[in-house]
Amino acid sequence: MNTKTPCTDHNGITYESIKEMCDAFGVTPTLYLKRIERGWSVKEALEGKQPYFSCDGKDYYSQKEVCDAFDIHPNSFRLKLKHGYSIDDIVDRKSFRVTDHLGNKYANEAEMCAFYDVKVSTY
Repeated sequence: MNTKTPCTDHNGITYESIKEMCDAFGVTPTLYLKRIERGWSVKEALEGKQPYFSCDGKDYYSQKEVCDAFDIHPNSFRLKLKHGYSIDDIVDRKSFRVTDHLGNKYANEAEMCAFYDVKVSTY
C-alpha cells in the first residue's frame, strides 16, 4: 500500500495520504501498515485497540487483564505461553490441575499456594 495514496478512516474522514491519516491518530505509517497486514481493521490499526483475547463475548486488551479476570499469576501465564499453551488452554482451569506432594488436586498454583499459605512467587 502506497503511503501517499488518499485514504479514508473509520469515521469517514478522507486524508491526502496514509501518513496524514496516521499523524491525526498519533500512529506511524509503518505501525499502521503492519497492523493492517496482521488483519486488524482500520479502526483497530489507528486506535491501537485490538483485543488480546476474547472469551464469552468479553474482550481483554492485555495479558494483565486476562490474568486479573481469570485469577492467573502473570509469571505462570507467561511461562505457559512460552511452553506453547494457547490462551484458551491457560484460562481453562480444568486443563491445569495442580497436584501437591500428598496427591491433593487444585485448580491452579494460586489455589494450592493459598491452601498452604505460601506466596505464588515463592512457590
